[in-house]
Amino acid sequence: MLPILIAVAAALLIISWIPSLPKVVAIHWGSDGVDGYGSPWELIATVLGVVGLFSGIMAFSVADLAGSGRPRLNQKVLAVTSLGLSVMLSVGIAASVSSQRGLSDVSEAPDPLPGLLLGAALGLLAAAAAWFLLPRADRTPPYAIEVEPLNVGPAERAFWTGTVCITRGVAFLILAVVALVIASSVAAALNGADSIVLILLPVFVLLAIALTTIRWRVSVGQHGASVVSFAGWPAIRIPLAEIADVRLIEVNPVGDFGGWGWRWAGGRTGIIMQAGPAIEVTRSSGKVLVVPVNDAETAVAVLQAALAQRDA
Repeated sequence: MLPILIAVAAALLIISWIPSLPKVVAIHWGSDGVDGYGSPWELIATVLGVVGLFSGIMAFSVADLAGSGRPRLNQKVLAVTSLGLSVMLSVGIAASVSSQRGLSDVSEAPDPLPGLLLGAALGLLAAAAAWFLLPRADRTPPYAIEVEPLNVGPAERAFWTGTVCITRGVAFLILAVVALVIASSVAAALNGADSIVLILLPVFVLLAIALTTIRWRVSVGQHGASVVSFAGWPAIRIPLAEIADVRLIEVNPVGDFGGWGWRWAGGRTGIIMQAGPAIEVTRSSGKVLVVPVNDAETAVAVLQAALAQRDA
């Protein structure tokens, strides 16, 4: 709640200044001074919207703490980042608005850089303080869910395959962010900015890469374990000879991996498209692959049977 309270306090402070502000305030500065104008309510909405969204994601991530009751590493990072972001935006934007009080010509609004730097410094300080005040992060591996052994004869072979794809809600969120970036770039271009290509090109490249990772084919059996994108790349293949262990675990995408997609967290690689039961494959080298998928229990039982035949 603390990040939200800070953002609300900043919003109320800016609202109290509206009578002394120009009807249109400076919201963007370039090398030649002010080059973007808007309503004070746009800045208020920015503070409340960004902090509210990030705090909501953080709250969702801590809905499932570790068995010790302490936050996992990613959960703690999200918590302190949420606080630092709130302080940085609240102080930085409030400072830029405060400097415009009483101005008759908004084009003479002073450079907001000092206020933004102050906000960044206070945000880092708040995040650091929160890191040391919060409980120590729980770094123990997630507990394993017991799986009923699969009876496979010496001459029999078991194989399991399935697909996993990103949920509609996450896909909508990705598209919404892309649409927001494109709309902001177009608005900047209309205001005379000439950097729209530099902004949009990386967005479309990242979007193209993201599209190759929205659907995966997961297979386990005598060959080991493989997770292959529908486009054929990226692909992760682990031969049976390199597998040390396989377990069934429960995954919280945000809390355990910081989000959805192809993720890395604490030496663990995750193909995280959904929450819930997941296959956890540990290599002989100690590296871990985690893939939440429907019917993960059967997949784990099949791979355990293959390991038992290998070691027989």
